[in-house]
Amino acid sequence: MFMKKIYFLLTLFCCQVESGRTDCRNPSSVRKMARGLSRYKLKDLPESFYLMDKLRNKATVPPEYSESIYVKVDNESSTCPTTLDNKLHVCPGYKVMEYDRFRFPSMMLQVHCKCNGCLGSPDKACVRLFYYTRVLRVTGCNKKGVYVYDYFWEKVSNGCVCIKNDRQTMSRG
Repeated sequence: MFMKKIYFLLTLFCCQVESGRTDCRNPSSVRKMARGLSRYKLKDLPESFYLMDKLRNKATVPPEYSESIYVKVDNESSTCPTTLDNKLHVCPGYKVMEYDRFRFPSMMLQVHCKCNGCLGSPDKACVRLFYYTRVLRVTGCNKKGVYVYDYFWEKVSNGCVCIKNDRQTMSRG
């Protein structure tokens, strides 16, 4: 039953990807795509283990198959507030929907920081907090004109935190 749901979701995804290229198309069935991915068996490790660099694949996505569009969600302000306003968020963030037509899932929610510095602590910096999730990405087009998919670990920001103001510690968001 679980696999049927996954095949159904992948079928929906296959119908969504449209490319500017006219010489490549999606696989005719999800089974063919799954057969092409069979060499990449999911490990039985919990997803949190993939925070370790050595466990994630280091392959890069070809630039022609990476196309992110960002849209702010909820008409939320992205301006840094001047006071805490009793919310106790010293490093507030705002939500952004990221869309990439060459990835499944095609939409993922990201959090961007509203402030460079932490409210009430000018000696500290606001940085995005990341985790990794497994996604399917288009990585090429085979000789038959069918998209090739691979698993990738993708970085997702889920909040903002304060750190000691050391620019080499983390990149700011």
